[in-house]
Amino acid sequence: MTEEEAKKALFDLNYEYMSHSPKERLILYDDYRKKRAEIRNALKDFVCGKVESEKKL
Repeated sequence: MTEEEAKKALFDLNYEYMSHSPKERLILYDDYRKKRAEIRNALKDFVCGKVESEKKL
């Protein structure tokens, strides 16, 4: 997952989550956090890999 894809996925996930009512959000919260953490970890891995490859140059 590239940086732009991760950012778009986070935006889309947040937009979809916030489109629900507050009561529905309580039900969906655990799943939302899990998906958000997965995307953030993928973004972190991409950025760390990018920084490491730049250091080698």
